[in-house]
Amino acid sequence: MKLFWLEFKRFTTSLAFVLYTLVTVGFILLNVWPMIDRGLATAPVNPTARYDLITTTDFHALKTNALDQLKEEHADNAYVTYPFGFAKSVTLTAGAQAKVGQALNQARQADTRRSLEKALGPVDQLLGGHSDYQAANLQRFAVRPMTLAEARHDHTLIMRKDRITGTYARLFADIASIIVCILPTIVIIAYCYTDRRAQVRPTMQAKAMGTPKWLVTRYAASVAGLLIPVLMTALLLLGRVILLYPGAALDYWAFFKAAGFWVLPTLLVSTAVGFLSDALFSNFTGFALQIGWWLITMMIGAHQVIGNYGWLLIPRHNSLHNVSFFYAHYSELAINRLGYTLLAIVFLGLTMMLMNLQREGKYRGFHLRPARR
Repeated sequence: MKLFWLEFKRFTTSLAFVLYTLVTVGFILLNVWPMIDRGLATAPVNPTARYDLITTTDFHALKTNALDQLKEEHADNAYVTYPFGFAKSVTLTAGAQAKVGQALNQARQADTRRSLEKALGPVDQLLGGHSDYQAANLQRFAVRPMTLAEARHDHTLIMRKDRITGTYARLFADIASIIVCILPTIVIIAYCYTDRRAQVRPTMQAKAMGTPKWLVTRYAASVAGLLIPVLMTALLLLGRVILLYPGAALDYWAFFKAAGFWVLPTLLVSTAVGFLSDALFSNFTGFALQIGWWLITMMIGAHQVIGNYGWLLIPRHNSLHNVSFFYAHYSELAINRLGYTLLAIVFLGLTMMLMNLQREGKYRGFHLRPARR
């Protein structure tokens, strides 16, 4: 325990941690604080109002959205695909454009999901794949504004199941996960790099202490420190909600439960990647790899930010509504979070193996060097 507090103190007093804290707190508050001012206590009553988007199983909504987008892209001859998660603009030849027009006409006649997939399949092939018209991606079009009845049901869930704070906590977790997916990696690499320059690692390794104990202690101390700014913002946001809803039956633990259940697994992975990349490369190369993973995750998640879990490192729910979707897919989110927690443990195990090899003098890091001419 003494070693834990020693590492915790060293880590939380480092310049990298101070900068991480400022950026993390600022990023979360700037994105979440304004949304908290959107009142949730008033029940919807206006049948002509346009309410927030929800995901739906309604085939008509899916078909309408898909064909509207395809019609616009076909008219402009400007399509977008997402190879490896990155957006790519595609322009077709006149012949391919004619084939897309034929597919569009066939899709208008589709009366089932299967027939729509069959009609739009050739479009995806003409675009080179990885488009929104791929059968597996059509679900992204299944969104529409809530009806009054759905808005009332959504409000009931917010008041009774979320108890207001749970709604804001989902948004908080969505935003917090974005920042903790990327920053902890560079913080850990910088921290390890500073230790290496100060020759702290050889000193620690010279002592009668096994690699597992040393690594796990450093990892636990780092995770505890990196979680502090997240919990700080959770406390500030909770205070704001309490002031806005005096006397309401709030869930006072909602933000902290979201931090532990939703945000922490992402933080565990990005922290483990920091230690693994330091052991693997002994430089900042691993941060570039983490940036790539982060960008791909963000691009994929951006297709449906109001509710998109799957196997994303950053599960998305950037909405105060679509509550029914959250509870209907809660088990999917739980499996996602458990999976990434286990992945973090695997990364930590790999780091331990590399450090043992380093300790035995059998491995000194993989260095990328430019090719000689």
